[in-house]
Parts: sequence; C-alpha cells; structure tokens
Amino acid sequence: MLEIEYEYFSYIQYVLAIPVIYAVFWAFFIPFNRRRKLEDVGWAHLRHKGLWTQNTKFARKLRQTGKIPGPFPNGWYVLLESHDLGAGEVRQVDALGLNFAVFRGVESGAVFVTGAYCPHLGANLCAGGRVEKDCITCPFHGWSFSGKSGHCESVPYSKASIPKNAALKKFICQEQNGLIYVWHNKQGKEPYWWPTAHEGINSKQWTYQGRNEYYVNCHIQDIPENGADTAHLSSVHKSGIMCGGEPSSSSERFTNLISTHCWSAQWEPTKEQHIARVQLTHAMQLFGRWKVLPLDVEAVQIGPATTHLYYNSIMGEGVMIQYILPVEPMVQKLVHVFYTERTWLPPYAKLVLLGESIHVERDIRVWNNKRFCSSPVLVKEDSPILKFRRWYSQFYSEETLDDSPRSLDW
Repeated sequence: MLEIEYEYFSYIQYVLAIPVIYAVFWAFFIPFNRRRKLEDVGWAHLRHKGLWTQNTKFARKLRQTGKIPGPFPNGWYVLLESHDLGAGEVRQVDALGLNFAVFRGVESGAVFVTGAYCPHLGANLCAGGRVEKDCITCPFHGWSFSGKSGHCESVPYSKASIPKNAALKKFICQEQNGLIYVWHNKQGKEPYWWPTAHEGINSKQWTYQGRNEYYVNCHIQDIPENGADTAHLSSVHKSGIMCGGEPSSSSERFTNLISTHCWSAQWEPTKEQHIARVQLTHAMQLFGRWKVLPLDVEAVQIGPATTHLYYNSIMGEGVMIQYILPVEPMVQKLVHVFYTERTWLPPYAKLVLLGESIHVERDIRVWNNKRFCSSPVLVKEDSPILKFRRWYSQFYSEETLDDSPRSLDW
C-alpha cells in the first residue's frame, strides 16, 4: 500500500514539474511575443454592456474622430519583419491605402515590393504567384515580372513583343534592422532620408529578445505625439504594472501603495530635419520611498512612423524599435521589436517588454477612444506638443495639412 502511495505521489511530482520546466525554458530560450487584435485592448469600459465585440464595433462607428490630417504621411514604413519572408516567398500586405506584393528573390535573397495586381487581367500576384530567380510570375497566365524593374520579362504563350506598358508599380524598399521598409510619398518624390541602421542588429551581435503587436483605433499622429506629451506620463503611466493595461481606480489605489513609476522627459527636434529626440528617465518607487531599477531611455523619432528607443540599464544596452503601419485611415498596426546586448538575461528582457506592453495598452485605451483635436486648448507646459506638430507637419503633402496652431505665443 505504501509503495502504491509513493508511486502515486511521484507521478504527481512529475506532472507538476512539467509546467515549471516549461516556464524556465520559456523564460530563457523562447522570445517574448505578445499579439493583440483591435478588439482586445482599450475597451474595458464597455464590459458592463454585455456584447463585447459588438459594442467595440458600435463604439468605433459612432465615435467622433475630429478633423484629422491626411491618414498616410510621407515617409518610410515597415511592411514586414525579415523573418516573415523566406527566399522564394511572396506576401500580401494591405496598408497605406494600397495592396503590396512583397517577395524575396531566390537567387539574390533581395526583397522587392510591387503592386499586387497583374496589369494583364488584374490577377492578384500574392494568391498563387510564384517567385523564380528575382521575378514574380502571375498565377493566371504566367506573365513574369522583374522585381528589380517591375517590367514584364516574358509572356510564355506569346511570340509577339511584350507591351511597353506591361509593368508592375515598383516601390522603393530597403531591408534594415531585421525589418522590410517601403518608401511612401503621395506626390511620387524620391526619398530624402533613409532608415537608420543599427550595427548591433545588422551584424547579429545583439540578441533578439521578442516583440509585441497591437492594432489601434486612432490616427497615426496620435501615437508619436505621445513622445512630446510629457505631462501624460504622471497620469497614465504612474501606477505599477501589476494593475495591468486597463487598470481600475481601485486597483490603482492599491498598487500605488506598493510601487509607482517615476518619470521625467524632454522632447526636442534635431538638426536633422526628419529626426526628433525624447530624453526619458524612469525609476520604480517602492512604498513611496525607495527608487529601484533605474532605466534611462533615449527615444529617437525617425520620420512619421518609426522610433528607436535606446535603453541603458544595469544589464547593458538595448534598443526597441517601434514601428507604425497604417492599415486604414483610423487603424494602426503598432509593433515593438526588442534587441539587446548579450549581457542581458532573457527573463529581465522579458520583464522590460512586458512592462512596455502594459504601458502601451494604457495608451491604447486613450487612443482608441479620443478625438483628434486639430486646434487643442493648451497651457504653457504643453508647448512641446505644438513644437511636435510643427515638426510632424513636414511629412504631410501640402493639401493634407491640418489647421493646428503654429504659434508658440501664449
């Protein structure tokens, strides 16, 4: 009888050990990956009404958006992450009011971005199209188009010369930092700046620690404007991460007795026209007395949709690349990809990513439900917001500029 009980308890121990072993394995060896859909974050205040998804749809439909500037500013946008596109593969990306075909050549390994539709009879190249060498072949009639030029190189069933206008729209693209960028300009102008390269990522000397991904119901400008809105930090991001991304007032009161976040920030444009910087210092305050886990962050805003957040911590240096991709005029794909020096312990990197994710979710609760104010009522301490809007206006074509105030006089 004792032997049976011993074997039973041994079996229970083995069963209980499995999740512990997996948790340790995940903490050290599996990159962080937090994905949330549009209806998952920012709608907790609608829960009491019952029908969750239906209410989010109604809220989006009935919401006043305000007078918004052009939904797709000019600049570089990340369409895909490099690991999502293998050699000989083609992916469809719908963004910026366009349908892109993104494919990687078999021979060169280079990435090409074109329009998704064949000029012959309009077939979608991503729905069954094949990549051969550095060309993409239409699944409908086999017309083959060069990724480098976009021009048709062969029509397999025809002996006639290829029509001169048989070409795909070709987009300027660049692969950098493990990301695939495309240049978007409404007026068709060439790039006047290029994505900032990070040597540690491109040389693979830094370690990939993970990512998060959100879909946000707001105008694109609302997201980077947060960097200049330093006053929101003490309101939105003060409470500890224990109370989650959509904290209630009661949970905030409780967790604030244990820990709070202390912030200071400063936003300024730089001499480089398309770049602005945010100097951010952070520490966690325990029981209202002791400050621990200090973290200095320099956020470099590059164009309308990309930000590099450089971390300097007790573990060493790290960089979190934030990119925004407008899926619709009022829907943004927001992603953070995190790389660090090899000195970082993966569990600590995951804690930083988790903390970033929770704080982003608090911003999303605001972004999802706010109205864009083209002429906001501000106080003197809000002057960085006006500086930001003046800086950000360069990315709009002239006909899409908003009517934000340009003066800093009070």
